[in-house]
Amino acid sequence: MFWFKRAGQVLLVGLALGALALTVVYGFVEWQMRRPVTLPPQAALRVSLDSVSVARGQHLATAVAGCTGCHGEDLGGRTIVDVPLVMRLTPSNLTTGEGGMLSRYDDAALEAAVRHGVAANGRPLRFMPSHEFSDLADDHVAALIAYLRTRPPVDRRMPPTSIGPIARILAVTGKLVLIPYDRIDHARPHVARAPEGVSAEHGRYLAQGCKGCHGPQLSGGRIPGAPPDFPPARNITPTGIGTWSDQDFVRAIRTGQRPNGAAISTRMPWKDYAHMTDDELLSIRRYLATVPARATGLR
Repeated sequence: MFWFKRAGQVLLVGLALGALALTVVYGFVEWQMRRPVTLPPQAALRVSLDSVSVARGQHLATAVAGCTGCHGEDLGGRTIVDVPLVMRLTPSNLTTGEGGMLSRYDDAALEAAVRHGVAANGRPLRFMPSHEFSDLADDHVAALIAYLRTRPPVDRRMPPTSIGPIARILAVTGKLVLIPYDRIDHARPHVARAPEGVSAEHGRYLAQGCKGCHGPQLSGGRIPGAPPDFPPARNITPTGIGTWSDQDFVRAIRTGQRPNGAAISTRMPWKDYAHMTDDELLSIRRYLATVPARATGLR
């Protein structure tokens, strides 16, 4: 009887400590999301709405940066994750339509959102992968803004993103990038023009977005916070694709088939990346050949 009573006391203490820890985690993450943040002075971008800039912005938004992958083909927002206890992730309506946010953002605010992960209200954006976009060149950011400014309005009010306890724990333990603002060197200077041609340097510039799924070291593994039906990201270091030729790589992205004929999951947005130019795809291939080979699953 004594041991039964003792076990009950230990269980109650454990539950109380667990509840306290969860409360602390919840409150800390809530503060992180709601706190005001600042940026160093930024030079104003020159945004032109000429046809060349808009076309370049469209290419970046649809084939390179993955804007349409999260915000929808019409950029009107959509729900991309809805897992109880984890999160409901609903990227914003990026148009001037009802429920859209574009009318509230001037060009400087859009640059802050893209490069720095800061909303127009001065708070950090959640899950906006600005740590992958912080090194975008001035001409590319300006082109993206030009494209957004010329998109037709979409009337769609999205439900708010909600962050559940599991996602909060993953964020606190560093497994999930909830607040990209905290991972960016906001004082780092930006280049005026993006690299061009076929080179590993150009590929490194383009491949920053690959790290969101494949991991900072590009070695793949389970994607933190992803729905249970998401397959693990593949290893795209030389360990995983080192035997592929340039043609194998380009063909895989263009057709969604690996050299052995196996299909690439549509969770990997290859249909978007298929619209990259040959120079862009070959540059990414050159870059991936230079990264260290790593064991699969280390991200």
